[in-house]
Amino acid sequence: ALLRAVAARPDVATIVASRTYAVPTPDPAKLEAAINAVEWNIERINADDVWSMFGVRGEGIVVANVDTGVQYNHPALVAQYRGNLGGGSFDHNYNWHDPSMICGSPSLVPCDNNGHGTHTMGTMVGDDGDPGPNQIGVAPHARWIAAKGCESNFCSDFALLSSAQWILAPTDLGGNNPDPSLRPHVVNNSWGGGGGDPWYMASVDGWIASGIFPAFSNGNSGPGCNTSGSPGDYPQSYSAGAFDIGNNIAGFSSRGASAFGGELKPNIAAPGVSVRSSVPVNSYASFSGTSMASPHVAGTVALIWSAAVAIERDIAATRTLLDETAVDTADAQCGGTPEDNNVWGEGKLDAFAAVDAAPRGPTGTLSGTVTDASNGNPVAGATIQAVGPTTRTTTTNASGQYSLVLPVGTYDVTASAFGYLTETAAGVVITEGATTVQDFALDPAPSHTVSGHVRDSDGQGLEGATVTILGTPIPPATTDANGFYSFASVPEGTYDVRADAGRCNETQTQTLVVGSIAVAEGP
Repeated sequence: ALLRAVAARPDVATIVASRTYAVPTPDPAKLEAAINAVEWNIERINADDVWSMFGVRGEGIVVANVDTGVQYNHPALVAQYRGNLGGGSFDHNYNWHDPSMICGSPSLVPCDNNGHGTHTMGTMVGDDGDPGPNQIGVAPHARWIAAKGCESNFCSDFALLSSAQWILAPTDLGGNNPDPSLRPHVVNNSWGGGGGDPWYMASVDGWIASGIFPAFSNGNSGPGCNTSGSPGDYPQSYSAGAFDIGNNIAGFSSRGASAFGGELKPNIAAPGVSVRSSVPVNSYASFSGTSMASPHVAGTVALIWSAAVAIERDIAATRTLLDETAVDTADAQCGGTPEDNNVWGEGKLDAFAAVDAAPRGPTGTLSGTVTDASNGNPVAGATIQAVGPTTRTTTTNASGQYSLVLPVGTYDVTASAFGYLTETAAGVVITEGATTVQDFALDPAPSHTVSGHVRDSDGQGLEGATVTILGTPIPPATTDANGFYSFASVPEGTYDVRADAGRCNETQTQTLVVGSIAVAEGP
């Protein structure tokens, strides 16, 4: 009776039973030979030519996956993680979402209890150096964030929907204070179910409306026709089929047409057989599946948008670029034309051709080193933001160095790092084909003790409450028997401080300005 009453409401479209979606089990595969330290699949889509010819590796672009999680400190991924503050410090707020709390309750640190998500992320951005011996990623200078939409070898509809919303507007670790400005540019989805299921369509529409490119695997139910899975078979999703090192379509790669209007599917084909990438713990493995193909497309979009600011977040223009530059591959098995069919889609992905055809315009390079003004040591993980004809952000490497390819013009360049005073260089000129060097020597920020009490509404001190200075690598403090807490050293600045006492107490966040004296008090 209650369900019938709810279903009768005008704002309820339908009521469905809760369900789960399987994480495609990738087939372990043989190790293929690398080409000049670059994996065969990276070379096959010509991503390494984009790096060398255009000097672009995904700078300024943020990718995400909805998957089984990520080993965030994997050697091939840790430097690219947006939550990496440098110096071994991390801030997982706005960079990690685990709605089912598989990695802890609360889930404060990214994990991957399956390995699938770490593998797909590695194909998007992986590299264990600059460059390192494991060049596994298409866009190794893009940054990444992750939503654990898949609890283990399955994905609940609850976790997938929660992840979809988080991708639109990432939140802090408590699920509060959503900030759509921190949404990624691209989201990879190497999961799916049977075809013709529209349940996730509104989520994909939301991503597209906010300029997030929706990359999906097409499914592993081939070689029969009409086997494309949802959500990859949606017309608005951009799905990938899989081919091998011999340029043969994989037998498992799902074919179209789509159940939605007979749309040709997949949209494109990418390497998906014997793809070597990162897996927990600190290791590498070769897997096969369309799960492995889709991250190549996501990484290629990162390269395109890094090189061509004019079409950043323009989904329609980017789809056209990918379609028109794919290598046509004829196959009449499931219908279509030699140029666009239900086995290969538009053809084989070609990252170099896509970037080459993109409206890049004249560019130059901004580079430099960020050091500690007090001792000359490099500052790793410093944030560099250039604001001018476009806005681009990157971080310094372990040596304090950074590099950005930018459209020509004049920029205000800001360097910031936790524990240091922010410094801005105004009027930095980027000229075509040239490298402009802008170094920064950051002064350490004065630091002070921050202390206070956490009390209940009756004014009684709460023992065991957790106080966190959000957005910093400072470990949380725990209150004593009187509700007192203290942080020994907090750099001057403005922070949000959260107190959580659990049980029946609400979580409270206050703004704290740290100057010469800092005391935070509140119920």
